[in-house]
Amino acid sequence: MGIAGSTEELLWNVSYQALLETMLTRQYVLERHSSLLVTPATEHEETTTSNLLRHLGYYGQKVGVLAVQHTRTLEGGLSKNGQQVIVPSGADLEVAIEVSPDLWLDLLLQAKALKSSGTYSSWSPQQNHKLISWATGHGRVPGMLLYNDLAPPFVAVAPPAIFADYACAAFGACPSVERTQLGVWASSPYCVGPDRTPAGISLCLDQASMLAKPASLALIYDFHFQLEHLLHTAEHGLAIDAGGRTLNDLVQPTRPPWATQLLESRVAQGQETVDVDRVPGDDRPTTEAAARVSAVIPFLEGDG
Repeated sequence: MGIAGSTEELLWNVSYQALLETMLTRQYVLERHSSLLVTPATEHEETTTSNLLRHLGYYGQKVGVLAVQHTRTLEGGLSKNGQQVIVPSGADLEVAIEVSPDLWLDLLLQAKALKSSGTYSSWSPQQNHKLISWATGHGRVPGMLLYNDLAPPFVAVAPPAIFADYACAAFGACPSVERTQLGVWASSPYCVGPDRTPAGISLCLDQASMLAKPASLALIYDFHFQLEHLLHTAEHGLAIDAGGRTLNDLVQPTRPPWATQLLESRVAQGQETVDVDRVPGDDRPTTEAAARVSAVIPFLEGDG
């Protein structure tokens, strides 16, 4: 898989890469539990998020992606005299993505990984309420960033053995998707354009679903969509939450200020790494961190 030539190819590629790594971990790595039982390993959401950030930075070079991880000091909010005065949002990823020329989405996302039970790991209405409150107070769009696996309803049969097993019935918010298909971008007729998806990464921006438990796939189906749907502008008028909001309602005509600040403060590559965090005990703020990692994804149209 090479450097992406468009934003859509980038989103497709990182979604595919996430699914592939989850599958390889499950097949070739074991996990030992407190009971000493050993089972096939599950890919932890923190690992997938770290990998996603690296994939966005590497495969998004031509697109102009900026991928930024936060230090532990920045990630933890701000305390003064032992009291927390800036509370972190609890989000895993903030992403500013230009979905078409001069139209941006400002997303603040909590990551969760699919479990064998068909629900997402550690889905917490209390945690999600905190995320929603923080995002609303800061002009962000809260949502769930979901990491998937080759299991129903992302495939018809788990594990899939033949092409027909890749039938996908997970997404109700994007009518363009027909099935999952492992492979690389444009390598076959089944991997081209918005109607085929690797389904490795998906989103749900419906706050009612975020505050419900258990978070089964059936519960979020109506407002669940694959990562590439962010660029399906012809379908941005479809509802993505129970309140009838659409992606058209959420886009803004300017890049979010935090993303501009990151772009302007970019350190030249090749410089020696220096620890510029403040010494322990110094609680003066440098900035307010919204999430563990940040990504700014400009729009780049493909060659066709």
